[in-house]
Amino acid sequence: MTSIPADPSLVLGNIIETYKIDQLKAIAELQKPVDLANDRLNNLTMSNYKINMIYQQMVNMRVNMASLVKIQAEQVALKAEMADAAIDLGENIIESEKGVRDLKEKFAQTKISKQVESPMNYELSEVKPFPLSFDSLKFDVQFFQVQKSAD
Repeated sequence: MTSIPADPSLVLGNIIETYKIDQLKAIAELQKPVDLANDRLNNLTMSNYKINMIYQQMVNMRVNMASLVKIQAEQVALKAEMADAAIDLGENIIESEKGVRDLKEKFAQTKISKQVESPMNYELSEVKPFPLSFDSLKFDVQFFQVQKSAD
């Protein structure tokens, strides 16, 4: 997964120039194929993991091996598709990084800039916590481990 495009001028309470947002959108657009290819590879990997688990359960239950031919064929097909997806991801990363590097060089700060002071009164402003949205997070884990230290 690619990193979220960011700029040091994006600070809470600052006035943001619209061209900065356009620059970040351009970078994000170049990174979109990488994210899609990475999601495809992750989905195939999870499918392969699930099919392998089912196959192992069937073997442990001593199911007739002739009945498992379809699962074995699916495993072989998935591994080939995973290899194609991994190559596709690598190619997308190479293309994307070239474009992102070019854009960052194009958008690089060439002079010291000045900016209007924010009209926000920080003394009267209150920061309110909001719950983090679950749909903006992606987890790629098989288990969680909780450890407690005895201090």
